[in-house]
Amino acid sequence: MADPTSLDAEQQVPEVELDLEAERLRTLRNNTIRSRHSLALHELMSEREDLHGVHPLADQIADSLRWSA
Repeated sequence: MADPTSLDAEQQVPEVELDLEAERLRTLRNNTIRSRHSLALHELMSEREDLHGVHPLADQIADSLRWSA
């Protein structure tokens, strides 16, 4: 009797395809998080003028978002 949990040869997904899909999902998640953090930083910098000049990277991100809008 065949094992009901095993997959036939045509039903099996190659490991490479699974790795590519996992990498695609990781990239999508990272891009989403990066966008959300950049937007939050931009909103904070817009609300708090006293924060300009405190951290050069924060200024650069806020400026790049402003120029790309």
